[in-house]
Amino acid sequence: MKYYQLTVFGDPIAHSRSPQIHSAFAQQWQASMVDPQVGIHYTRTLASRGEFPELLNAFRALGGMGANVTVPLKELAWELATTRSPQAELAGAVNTLVRTEQGWHGENTDGIGLYVDLCDLHVALKDADILLVGAGGAARGVIPALLAAEPRTLVIANRTLERAKRLADVWQSERANPRQIPVSASSFSDLAQNETPWAVIINATSSGLQGERPPLPNAILQHRPFCYDMVYGAAPTPFLQWASEQQCPIADGLGMLVGQAAESFYLWTGFRPDRATVLHDLRASIRANEKDAQ
Repeated sequence: MKYYQLTVFGDPIAHSRSPQIHSAFAQQWQASMVDPQVGIHYTRTLASRGEFPELLNAFRALGGMGANVTVPLKELAWELATTRSPQAELAGAVNTLVRTEQGWHGENTDGIGLYVDLCDLHVALKDADILLVGAGGAARGVIPALLAAEPRTLVIANRTLERAKRLADVWQSERANPRQIPVSASSFSDLAQNETPWAVIINATSSGLQGERPPLPNAILQHRPFCYDMVYGAAPTPFLQWASEQQCPIADGLGMLVGQAAESFYLWTGFRPDRATVLHDLRASIRANEKDAQ
């Protein structure tokens, strides 16, 4: 049997659920074949920024066909890619590498992962006022998909206003934003005076991993927006707990994780897996592990 050699690079990486997700996708792929002659071998690879280029070259030399890339390596993966998709080019970050004869082709599937999950959750993005919290790599990766959904406005809020402004400025050109959807920046504190009736608020910060939430004013929740956190866990993050207390509908980023992985799997194999089944089983596994740990 032929095996696709795949891995996920990151630091830290032991927590990654990518092997579990892609193994489930591989089972679906094999079940769809009349005579299965191909499978995947998906591993985790711990890689610091300094180690990543050498480890990526070694992975290719050993027959590596593709890789996922997580924090803090997405911007470096963008630099190392020989070619890049338009989405990755605009995002300035790569989370999926596909082996080609010329080198590595870089893709960014984070945006489509977020988009398909929001669609599954029946969240309307077209003509919506969207507040994106955070101005780091996670935010950069999803902005192209959010703008492609044609919202009315997109505001990028960050603790440091200048960083949010720099990111918003990237999206002022017609090339990056052909529909010329208004993209602007705000500090967290200035949101208290912003009277925009937010329809969707997306937390793209990693605050939930530290058991914290961004210091956002309660005023932004007065219209009961749909609140989404890219971080996931067995229990709602502090951001989602806060939003739920204000009677806002909420969702975590587990569906985004599965969605972006499904797109990566398709890029590597040409097979589109069933996301819903894998998401259901993954969430059940996370809850069971949390219960066992108590």
